[in-house]
Amino acid sequence: MPGRAVRREAPRTIHAMKLIPGPPTAGFRASIARTYDGVAALRDERGEEDWRWPIAERFAAAMQAEGRRRLIEIGAGVGYTSRWFADRGFSVVATDLSEAQVELCRAKGLEAHVADMYDLGFPSASFEAAWGMNCIHHVPNEALPSVLAGIAEVVVPGGPVYLGVWGGVDEEGVPEEDFYQPPRFFSFRSDESLLEIIGKVFVVEGFETFRPGDEPDDDPLHMQSLFLRVPG
Repeated sequence: MPGRAVRREAPRTIHAMKLIPGPPTAGFRASIARTYDGVAALRDERGEEDWRWPIAERFAAAMQAEGRRRLIEIGAGVGYTSRWFADRGFSVVATDLSEAQVELCRAKGLEAHVADMYDLGFPSASFEAAWGMNCIHHVPNEALPSVLAGIAEVVVPGGPVYLGVWGGVDEEGVPEEDFYQPPRFFSFRSDESLLEIIGKVFVVEGFETFRPGDEPDDDPLHMQSLFLRVPG
């Protein structure tokens, strides 16, 4: 079908998106779940970007140095990163809003749960660390503090947390043209805005920005890479 062919050509990144400003619509989280359900097979076939693995290596080394094994991945997608951590001896629980993506995580031999970032559904201090890549940019500014607090709640006091997300400008809205359908809601944040929000919940131990791959230097968006710690 023509629609499927277009999706196979979809770019890996969101750097070229222009947003129609505005708050999310009612039910936008269910809509995002349907979007990722629809592209789960494509994302599984596509694999993961190589630039992620050095970051994962750093985080794995930090966990190993502290003797931490039990990890939750938030927004795990189809499970490549969770599988990577599991293959290195960590006890991993993968979570995602998309049921289809969670099924692909399970097909990789992972413990995986359909879970909303707004309510992960695990008891306090269930995990020794948390990892989340490119998921909190689907959370509007007004909800982000409570979502971050929920992530911190399921990690032990003093536990390390990694969050990576596209940002660099303060914009919220739906893309004029999203290469996935239905269109997703995004909330991009400047470095200053993101750090201000993050710093109210976590201790920021490291913050870096970079443009992976061949992203143009004049692109307003970049990756925001945060090494954090739950206060404790």
